[in-house]
Amino acid sequence: MNEFLPAQYIERVDRLMLGIEPLDALRGGRVALPIEVTLDGDPSLGTLPVIPRHNSCRHALVFKAGKPGMKPPVVIRMFDSRRRFAPRRISYPTPVDIKTSSPRVRRPALFPGAAYDVGATVTGMRGRVTWNQPDAGEVPARWVRVEAVIGGQVVGRAHGDDRGEFLLLLDSAASGLGDLPLTLTAQVTVFGPPAPVAVANDPLGDLPVETLLIDPDDVSPGEKLPPGYASTPHSSRAVNFPLGVLLTGQAKFFFNP
Repeated sequence: MNEFLPAQYIERVDRLMLGIEPLDALRGGRVALPIEVTLDGDPSLGTLPVIPRHNSCRHALVFKAGKPGMKPPVVIRMFDSRRRFAPRRISYPTPVDIKTSSPRVRRPALFPGAAYDVGATVTGMRGRVTWNQPDAGEVPARWVRVEAVIGGQVVGRAHGDDRGEFLLLLDSAASGLGDLPLTLTAQVTVFGPPAPVAVANDPLGDLPVETLLIDPDDVSPGEKLPPGYASTPHSSRAVNFPLGVLLTGQAKFFFNP
């Protein structure tokens, strides 16, 4: 029986199961350039199912007409082969069927990657994190989280990549009100898992899965640390940020050996 058209027409209705609208964590708007959004799985068993992207910069997973939906939750991967954004894996609850009322649109934030397009007057730093202090035989600390704090307020966040690199950009309001200082001093802290984990044949296999159990959605903004993440004395230090300068070549952060 048709729902919207007269009986003489053939009708097919696909309803949304999960809508993904990736947001640029720095600029706040949609991620305009295409990225890869797939269902999670083992890539060694074959190509992971792609969640189709529309011209609106949104990705849609739908209930197919006449077919049952996927069992909740749905775990997705978001990554950018050009390294403009750091990747994420998130598990979202989804409605069991089209009749179940549930939030169906999620807006996960993606943080700047090594190739993110930055202006000439940004304030921030390119940093690097390893598990050990010596340069010889160093092991990159993958998928770290970074926070910059001034006066007890977080003024910048970053997500690290598989190389142990991160791009931390301070908020435009980090300098506060009044005359602009020449330099801002922030406590930069790097958080990571208890130990490195290697997953063969899967470049994102050790990327933590961030799980949203119930709403409100406190996972999508990317500000909540994954379970087990912590800092160590050597992964936190004060950094002087000259205004309008992107620091490079800084001493690396490292976790306690």
